[in-house]
Amino acid sequence: MSERLILLLGFSLAAAAWPIGASAEEIIPAELGILAMAFSIVLAVQCGVLWLISRFTSGWLVEALTALLIAANAYHFAFLTVEARTAVRWALALAVGVGAGALLRAGVSRASTLLFTLVFTGLSLGQYVYGRVSMSETRPPTAASAPGAITLKSDRNVYFISTESLHSPYAFRRLYGIDDPPHLAYLKAEGFRVLDRAYSADTSTRLTYQRIMEFSKPLTNSRELSQVFKHGNATFKSFQDAGYRIQFIYVSNYMNLNYAIVDHAYPPTGFYICDNLRPSFFYFICRAPVRRLVNRVLFGIDGKVTVKQEIAHLKERIAIAAADARPWLTISHIAFPAHTAAHYRYDDLAQSEKFRQKVRDKMPRIADHYRQIVDTIKKSDPDAVIVTFGDHGMQLTRGMTSAKPNAVFSTEDYIEDRYGVTVGVYPADFCRNRIFEGSSTGVLAKSVIECLNGNDKPTKEDLERSRSVIYMGQPRTLESIVAAP
Repeated sequence: MSERLILLLGFSLAAAAWPIGASAEEIIPAELGILAMAFSIVLAVQCGVLWLISRFTSGWLVEALTALLIAANAYHFAFLTVEARTAVRWALALAVGVGAGALLRAGVSRASTLLFTLVFTGLSLGQYVYGRVSMSETRPPTAASAPGAITLKSDRNVYFISTESLHSPYAFRRLYGIDDPPHLAYLKAEGFRVLDRAYSADTSTRLTYQRIMEFSKPLTNSRELSQVFKHGNATFKSFQDAGYRIQFIYVSNYMNLNYAIVDHAYPPTGFYICDNLRPSFFYFICRAPVRRLVNRVLFGIDGKVTVKQEIAHLKERIAIAAADARPWLTISHIAFPAHTAAHYRYDDLAQSEKFRQKVRDKMPRIADHYRQIVDTIKKSDPDAVIVTFGDHGMQLTRGMTSAKPNAVFSTEDYIEDRYGVTVGVYPADFCRNRIFEGSSTGVLAKSVIECLNGNDKPTKEDLERSRSVIYMGQPRTLESIVAAP
C-alpha cells in the first residue's frame, strides 16, 4: 500500500509543481501558499479514500484507482493550464494515468518514485524561486532603471485608457461585419481622432503594456519584461522626473505591479491567480465561493473587483487628479469585452460565429464605459490628453501557430485578429505625425511624451518601431509578415 500512496503523492506533486515553475511572474508567494494548502487538502482526502478502500478490496482495484487519481490530478493540476482542446488535455492526463498504472504493475520501488519526485519537483520549484529572486527588489524603485527616459516639460494631466481586446474599426468590419460600433461614434463625436487601422505591440495584455511602458530599449527576455512593473520604466521615470504622480487602476494586479513605484494603485493585493484559469483548476480553489472566501479572510477584499467597480473608482481618481496642483499620469485598463477562451478553436465555425454574436451584443456596453470615463475627464479636466487603445485583438484565430493562411483565415485576417486594435487620441490634433494610420502601439507612450514637449516629428527609428509588432518573439513589420508569414 505504501508504494501506491508514494506514487500518488509523487506524481501529483510533480504535476502541481510543473506549471508553477513556469509561472514565477504570475504567482506571488502568498498565492503559492494558498495553492500548497489546497494541494494538501486534495491529497489528504485522496490518500484517505485510497487507504480506506484498500482495507476492503483486492490489489488490482486499488492500483486502478491510484492510476485514476493520478490522471485526474495531472489534469487538474497541470494540463488545465495547457492551451489545447479538451480532448488533447484528457489524452495527456490519460497517458499519465496509464504510465502510473504500468509502473504499479511493474512493482516500481519507493526509492525510484522518491528520486523522480525530488528531481522533477525540485527543478520546477527551483525555476520558480529563481524567477522570483530575479524580480526581487535590488535597488530603489526609481533609481536609474530607465536610461532612455525623456525630459518632459509639461503639466497637462495624461490618461492612458485601454480596453481589453478592442479591435480597430477596420478589424471589426473585416472579421465581425460591424460597420458602425457605437463607441467609435461616441469617441469621434467627443473630439477624438480615431485611427481606422492601428496595431498592438504584442498579443497579450501584459506583454503589450510592458513594451509600451519601456520604450527605451527592446525587451528581449522574460527577466527584462518582468522588470518593467517591478523597478520602473522609461514612461514612469519620464513623468516622475517632471513632477507627475502616477496611478494605475485595473481589476487585479495582473501586471504584477510593484505598488511602491506608483502613487496610487487599485485594487489592493489579493488572490488573483484564477483570473485567467478554468474554475476546475486545483479542483476547488478557483471556484467563485472559495475565491471570495480567500480574498475576504486573507486579504480583506469583499468579492472580486468588477469592471463596474473599477470604472467607479477611476471616476473618483479622475476628480482627485483634476483637483491636484501637481499633474497626474493615469493608467487604467478596462477588462471588457474579452478575447476568446482557451478552449476556443479557429476551425470550429459554430463556436466562432457564436463568439462573433457575443461581441456584437457587447457593443453598447463598450460605448457606455467610454461615455462614463470620457465625460468625467472632459468635465473635470478639460485640458487633459487622453489616449485610448486596445491591448490586443480578440483571437478568433486561436489555435493557429503562425500567420500562415489556411482554409478559414488568411494572413491578413490573422494580423487584424491578433494585432488590429482601436487607437483614439484627444484632442484630435494632438500628435498626428507620431500616432498615425497603420502605426502600432510600440512607442505610443514615447510619442505622447515627445508631443507633450511639442516635438511631433518622429525619427527614422521611431517610424520603424511604429510600423513593427512582435511576431513569433521577434520585431517584424506588418509588411514582412504578409510577405513571409
